[in-house]
Amino acid sequence: MIDNLEENAVRRVARKKVLSGYRGSWADEGKYFYGGEEVKAIEQEWCDYFKVKHSIFVNSATSGLECAIIALGLNMTYKDIQMNIEKNGRYVPPEIIVSPYSMTCSASLPLKYGIKPVFADIEKDYYCLDVKSVERNITRNTKAILAVDLFGMPYNTQLNLISKKYNIPIIEDAAQAIGAKSGGKYAGTLGDIGVFSLNVHKHIQCGEGGMIVTDNDNLAWRLRLAMNHGEAVENDLEPPYQNIVGGNYRGTELSAAVVREQLKKLGPIIEQYQELAKPFKIPVRENCTSAYYKFATLEKPEKLNKTKYNTKQHYITPIYKMPVFRELGYRQNLCPVCEEVEKNIHVSWLKEIL
Repeated sequence: MIDNLEENAVRRVARKKVLSGYRGSWADEGKYFYGGEEVKAIEQEWCDYFKVKHSIFVNSATSGLECAIIALGLNMTYKDIQMNIEKNGRYVPPEIIVSPYSMTCSASLPLKYGIKPVFADIEKDYYCLDVKSVERNITRNTKAILAVDLFGMPYNTQLNLISKKYNIPIIEDAAQAIGAKSGGKYAGTLGDIGVFSLNVHKHIQCGEGGMIVTDNDNLAWRLRLAMNHGEAVENDLEPPYQNIVGGNYRGTELSAAVVREQLKKLGPIIEQYQELAKPFKIPVRENCTSAYYKFATLEKPEKLNKTKYNTKQHYITPIYKMPVFRELGYRQNLCPVCEEVEKNIHVSWLKEIL
């Protein structure tokens, strides 16, 4: 749903001739560390809308997940690896529990940082991580759980009890669930760190973009360091320092301006998707609402309007069956529920985005 409001927002930024307000330093007491006017504005508006303490605008949800990994200290530096080998006599990687039924980056990003993805099975009705399977897969090396809100359904918050029991943080991948709720709270605000996607396929978008949220002050600071050349900023700050090697995952003023207009439309857009979902009779978790990123059912939809919807009997091959994970030696029958779901699932979506 893009119209003249977004066009006017882009023109507003272009007239200012400041397309990014960032610098990777703390010069002028952080004047440029937090970005420009549009970035600061959308971050505050996001906090107000989703009732969360901190929002950090980034260039993609994938970047957001990467920043979450860095902020939680899961990434292994060269020194960490040396110490790990000295302690164990061999390298013992930290582990993160992930879904086998998601976009590949849920499991491939940890590999980038020397973290072992551990696949837990999914629920047969809502397709999110199965809580019992997660607990069975926890080891002394488990450092985080990455919970995906698949097809717009918030994950089972019983997982939060497991998180507290074992003192393991939850990264919530809410890329497909913007606007959904669980117990009155928005998806994306249910775990320790939440990540939203604002790419072209999502309910609201700016082409490419993402947002990270958290209520934890320390994590918020580390997330900002991770997305804005963390170690460069630390050179200008008073101790204590934080050992973070970040990158450039910053969003632009143009993108932020577009998202500001898109966010105003989110409520009506979600209402439309919820109305469109009714003929599919999709089960919804108790005390939850879904954003219906896709209309996914285990039975073929009857009398589907083929001029309005695309549909296929497939979503994604379980991630551990993909070449990179096969070559790493993952068993090929790890998650029987996931494999049964993939055999039977029918996924439908609108041919034209609202």
